[in-house]
Parts: sequence; C-alpha cells; structure tokens
Amino acid sequence: DLGRNVGFAVSVLYFLSIVTICVGYATGVTNIVSSFLEYQLGVTGFSRPLLTLLLLAGLTSVILAGERFMLKVTSLMTFPLIIMLAGLSLYMVPQWNLSILSAPFELGDVMKNLLLLFPILVFAMNFSPVCSTLAASYRAQYSAEEAVARTDGIIKWTSLILLVFVMFFVFSMVLATSPEVLVEAQNNNVDILTTVSLIVQQPVLKYLIPVIAFLAIASSYFGHFVGTREGLLGITTRLMTWNKPAAEAQLNRKKINAFITLLMMVGLWFLAVYNPPILKIIGALSAPIIAIYAYLLPVMLMKRIPRLMIYQSSFASFVFVMGLIGISGDFVAAYL
Repeated sequence: DLGRNVGFAVSVLYFLSIVTICVGYATGVTNIVSSFLEYQLGVTGFSRPLLTLLLLAGLTSVILAGERFMLKVTSLMTFPLIIMLAGLSLYMVPQWNLSILSAPFELGDVMKNLLLLFPILVFAMNFSPVCSTLAASYRAQYSAEEAVARTDGIIKWTSLILLVFVMFFVFSMVLATSPEVLVEAQNNNVDILTTVSLIVQQPVLKYLIPVIAFLAIASSYFGHFVGTREGLLGITTRLMTWNKPAAEAQLNRKKINAFITLLMMVGLWFLAVYNPPILKIIGALSAPIIAIYAYLLPVMLMKRIPRLMIYQSSFASFVFVMGLIGISGDFVAAYL
C-alpha cells in the first residue's frame, strides 16, 4: 500500500529508533554495574572498556544461544522484576515528601519540564515492536474482525496497566527522593534506582536495588538487540538487491547476520565506553523517531489507505499534536 520506497523509509526510521535505544541500554547497564562494583563491592579502577565488553558479550551470548533460550531467560527475569518494582514502589510510599507539591513554581519552568518529560514518556510507553507479532498471532487464529477486536482490547488494557504501573513507580521515586538526587542521577548518567541504592540505609536494599535496575535493562536489551539486528538485516539485504529484488532469496543470510551481529557488538561497545548521556539519546533521538512512526504515520495513513479509514476518530488530531510535541519537545525545551 505504501510503495517500496516509502516502506523502506519506514523500515529505516524503525531501525534508527531501536538502535539508539540499544546504545542507551548498553551504556546504562555498564554504568549500573560500574557503580555497583565501586560503591557496593568496593572494587575501584576496573577498566570500563573491559567491563563493557564482558557485559555485552554476556548479554549477547544469551541471544546467540537461540530464541527459545532467550525467551526462557527473559521470562525468568520479567515476573520477578515486575514484583520487585511494584514492591519497591509501595515500600517508598511512607517516605514520600509531599511538601514538594505545595512549593512555589514558575510557569516557564513547568512548561520546560513538561516538554522534556513528554519525549521520555513516549519512549517509556512504547511497545510497538511487539504489536506486529501480536497481530500476526491473532490473525492466524481468528477471523479478521475478531482478530482486530481482540488486539484492540489487549492494546487498550496493556496501555492502561502500563501507564498506571510506570507512573506510580515514577511518582513514588520522585516523591521519595529530592530534586538534588534526581540531578545527581542525571549528572552521573545513571538511572534513579542506582542513585537510590547509594542513599538507602537498609543493607538488603543497597544490594537488591542495583540488581532490579540491571534486570530491567538486561531484559529490555534482549528484545531491542534482536529488533535492531533484524532491522539492519532487512535494510542490508534490501540495499544489496535494490535493482534485483528476486535475488534476495539467494543471499547467504546466515553470514550476513553474523557480520551484522559483530558490527553491532563493536559499535555498541565503542559508544557505551564513550558513555553518551542516556536521557539526551532518548529525548533527542529515540523518542522523536518513535513519535514519527507511532503517532504521525498512523494518523496520515488512516486518511490515505481505505482499509485503515475505519480507525479514524476525533482523537486523531490530538494524537498528531502529541506526536509533534514528542518530536520537538527536547529541542524546544533547550531554548526555554
């Protein structure tokens, strides 16, 4: 429906959004373990290049072991992670400092922070990579109408649960800490959990919280690495056979995939060692690209493709505007 060139452009956009997230995850997991070694275990002077290499090799080896093994590892990590995050969010409730809600504020600062926040929220709430797999699975089991109804219901409830869960965790962490702690986390380029683990008094939490942070990033790294590799494989094979699409079936995809995996490992290792600012990557790169294909493109396609016109609603303009904010939020906030 979109044509070969437009379809390729969308594939490139999708790849760019995921590869930037992979860079953020590779950097984040290195910083979490580096902080844990230094402050919890007292190990100082550990080579960052070597640490990054060991971590990326370990995480990527789980992926190379096969899809079934990766899914088993991810499943074992996911449910304990959800329970621990929910438990930590509730544990922080008695430590909430509600006086911050009555503090005076400047409208300009509020607008700037909202513009900075929205791209991060776009990133945090995005689960588009799994939607195509979900749709294909239900389409194979049910009629077209029933498949659409079921996927719509799952996406609606997933979005609601994710919103409540994520925002409760965010509010709990923000209210239980102070603005100075949040600024310190950003300056050190680490997540809030790692920073909280350095100030809590309970010995168990000092060791448990970094583990939660590591599991959260590691479990996400698996899926995004696979998505990035598949996206780059598709782009590479398309470029190699641009003038002869039929020749794509004759390519040795196994060798190409191995080369791409090695290339990604080297690229992620180099960037993670460099330690780029994670929030800047998300706000200025990942979130705007996600907003383009998850907010703007669907609204535009609903008006162009007949079979998608049934999804048009009065909320389309709202979604489009929110997409524009997600794209420009970080850039505009920088000048406020």
